[in-house]
Amino acid sequence: MTELKLNYKLYHKWKSDNQISVLGSAFLNNHLLSDNTLIDYFKEVTDEILFVSKLQTLSGHFSVVIELESFLFAAVDIIRTFPLFFRVNNNKVVLTDKIESDFIFNESECINFSKVYCALENNTLLKNWKQLQAGEYLVINKLNHHFAIKTYYQHALKSEQKSDIELKYNLAALEKTITGNIFEYAKNRTILVPLSGGYDSRYLLALLKKNNYTKIECFTYGKKNSYEVLIAKNVAEKLNVKWHFIEYTNEMIDTFFRDEWMEYSNQNHHFSSLPHEQEFFALHYLKQNKLLPENAVIMNGFCQDIQAGSFLEPVNKFDISKFIFHKHQLKLNNFIYENSWNGYQEWLVKNRLSKFIINSVRVYEFYGLDFYLPFWNKDWIDFWYSMDMENRLNQKFYNNYLFNGIFKQYKIDFKKPTHDTAYSFYTLKKIAKSILPKQITDQISIQNSLDKQNDVNNTLYLYEKIYCSLNNKPDSKDYKINNIHAVYFLEKIKNLK
Repeated sequence: MTELKLNYKLYHKWKSDNQISVLGSAFLNNHLLSDNTLIDYFKEVTDEILFVSKLQTLSGHFSVVIELESFLFAAVDIIRTFPLFFRVNNNKVVLTDKIESDFIFNESECINFSKVYCALENNTLLKNWKQLQAGEYLVINKLNHHFAIKTYYQHALKSEQKSDIELKYNLAALEKTITGNIFEYAKNRTILVPLSGGYDSRYLLALLKKNNYTKIECFTYGKKNSYEVLIAKNVAEKLNVKWHFIEYTNEMIDTFFRDEWMEYSNQNHHFSSLPHEQEFFALHYLKQNKLLPENAVIMNGFCQDIQAGSFLEPVNKFDISKFIFHKHQLKLNNFIYENSWNGYQEWLVKNRLSKFIINSVRVYEFYGLDFYLPFWNKDWIDFWYSMDMENRLNQKFYNNYLFNGIFKQYKIDFKKPTHDTAYSFYTLKKIAKSILPKQITDQISIQNSLDKQNDVNNTLYLYEKIYCSLNNKPDSKDYKINNIHAVYFLEKIKNLK
């Protein structure tokens, strides 16, 4: 027996017809498909080969389920925007978008979760439930209940050596493509951009202005006078865009401990992702003060810095298992990824990025907003994935392209404090770790976390509040907000089962 439970009802909702169910939308040759047009696109599917070919030509935010006489096919998009989960038990297969039973926790995944803020691979926090990862699809034999999880898109491509001139030309062409997609998706609605002091959201905002999109607003949150806020304010003024600032005071942060946060958290963790708290407070404030534009669509810069190469580091004799342990304190066995930066990129996207970062779009829907992530267009990320290591290291090509191009053009070429120190800082940190005892390097890390200049979102206050609320407190404090939030989350969720 195969049972479907598709109940997703936030901003986006399932549309079903003739054994085909779709959620979200996707571009096909830069033409937007949604609801009935997306269903029609999949009506030709009669076998797995055709299903895969259909998936590989789409770019967008969607999930799809197709029931044939003997098989069931299901897939998520290349960044797992709308998660799908399944279990096989007693000759019964259940496929759903929301886990509502069998709350038997997988303790090993709980440990992984506490370190990278998500369950790894196809696992969830529960023993009997699996999930599809970014770029994956599921085939279920309805006759014998056998299933297979397969990949139709890999976040790892071989680099190609191209000149700077060729790269700039190709990227300029892709900018036209994604701005065209933005215009078609937005349909003249107000685009609301979360604007930080970094480069990704600034790049998006500048592209919108360059292409004369007029209905734009942006918002920035954090502590007054932080470099993030000051830079964002200057950018908004230079581009003449309406700007909202939300100060993250102690009172504002206390919203985390109220019923509204718990409702959001409980709806959107899916036993696989730590709910993202950063933008929750800002959207809560904007909604409460009636500052959200009617029928707006949020667009942000997720995760252009990663695509540009921010995850790369100048290490010799790269070993993926050692690097993951170095970065995330995870000891992984039976590792399935290529031992290269390509392999690490794929692991990073399929786990932490798609399940933790991308899953934060749920907060937009929670507050009644649509969303679109332009920098996850498939052709766009293929461009960055194909770039050679030299141009991606320290985001060399990306930063030069921005600061000698669109940032300079609009006089928004404000640099982050760490802009020119990425390589030298990493080298110094690596040397220190190699010669100093771990106890000392850990203490240095804690002192950096306690530096109030680095605390742009008032997370030290939230850290202390969460720590004090725990029944089982960690033996020591590291002052990393996501670490303590993960401990808090796991404690709460286990008490709810």
